[in-house]
Amino acid sequence: MGAGTSTGTGAGSGPLPLAVSHEQGREALLAELATWSQLLGAVDAEVLAAPSRCAGWSTGAVLVHVHQGLREVIPALRAVRGRDRPSADAASSWARSAGRERAAGRVEPPQAVTEPQEGHPVARLAGAVDALAAELPHVPAGYVDFRGEVLTTGDLLATRAVELAVHHLDLDLIGSPPAAAALRLARLTCEALAGTHLPVDWDDTTAVLAGSGRVALTGAVLREHPRLQGAFPSLG
Repeated sequence: MGAGTSTGTGAGSGPLPLAVSHEQGREALLAELATWSQLLGAVDAEVLAAPSRCAGWSTGAVLVHVHQGLREVIPALRAVRGRDRPSADAASSWARSAGRERAAGRVEPPQAVTEPQEGHPVARLAGAVDALAAELPHVPAGYVDFRGEVLTTGDLLATRAVELAVHHLDLDLIGSPPAAAALRLARLTCEALAGTHLPVDWDDTTAVLAGSGRVALTGAVLREHPRLQGAFPSLG
């Protein structure tokens, strides 16, 4: 576990808390944004049409979805305040957001992110990546409103690093790996949401692919690790 991150202890006892420091969240997000700047240069029309690891979504649909998410972040980070009480952390904010979307019937189908938009999807996303990377060094530590929750800046930045890392893995045809710091936060998030830990001998990529449901846990794995039954995937 990296410095600046804390989780609860024990396994199978319900969701675990996950608090990430401002510095760790910022550095993980900056590192993952840098990998996106590199990988976007390898995306062409053929890659855009290829399927991703996100079931039913093309690579192009994933890029549009990521762009829409990044557009929400900068306004929130420009409204940091010094004092407040968080309503969620780097893990529970995912569960709360998913619950609200299900309750409102707003689970986003792939076609909702493939509608034509102005400009090329790669160019739009590259611009958003660059803009957020330029903004982050100037963001103070504090509290922000984001998607109906009050979060510390560290926890918000961690959630964005995690989302980028998971969708980075969705781009199965693109060889560059996610940033190690973002991938580690994604693993911790999957484990915190499930309330238990993935096998310690799994590397972070394997753990995140399983924890996010991108690869299914086989019968052999579940027989060896029965506590994983029903606990994963924990992060969609």
